[in-house]
Amino acid sequence: MSTHYDDEAQVEDLRRWWKENWLALAVGLGLGLAAIFGWEYYNRQKDQTRAEGSQLFEELKKAVTAKKYDDASKMGDRLVAEFDSTPYAVAGALKLAQAAVEETKLDDARSRLEWAAAHADDAALKPLVQLRLARVLWQQGKPADALKLLDAEAGSYAVLYEELRGDIKIAEGDRPAALAAYTKAIASLGGATAGTPNAPIADALQKKIDDLADVAAVKS
Repeated sequence: MSTHYDDEAQVEDLRRWWKENWLALAVGLGLGLAAIFGWEYYNRQKDQTRAEGSQLFEELKKAVTAKKYDDASKMGDRLVAEFDSTPYAVAGALKLAQAAVEETKLDDARSRLEWAAAHADDAALKPLVQLRLARVLWQQGKPADALKLLDAEAGSYAVLYEELRGDIKIAEGDRPAALAAYTKAIASLGGATAGTPNAPIADALQKKIDDLADVAAVKS
């Protein structure tokens, strides 16, 4: 008999607990489901955005190859406006900057590269963007601005940074500074020898150093 009463008491306790807590449980369950579905929706949207950005970037590349610069420029503007959260926006800016240089549209190239430098999340990519921007600035007759960029972290582009620094210094007539930059650049190659991938770069740098033999003689 006591077991029967105990069972009824437990059922009554369960009913009472459910009456007091069903709303909190329902709200908690609803929030949990909303979070799950919301996260899935976010990921689907993110994947869709990346896919659309990728497609637009491919179309931009085709337009550049076909020398349709104006069409490519519009695609680049759309990448920046609608897909700036994807890596394709920066990639598009770099591609357009390269095309702009070929079209001698240096102001456009500069603005594209400045945007890319400000939005490049990849630490390994940023030095390349700055190198290209420094080249454009030099072409625009802004050597001081170009050199300032070359003082930044070069990453794996140290050789090219120093070579460009040397080229700018040569143009400014500062041959000792140019020699120092070229010497530092060739040292960064780590002793490239014939037959290695870096050999052509080393040969080109050595020729520039040899052209400054008079400076080396004065220093010695």
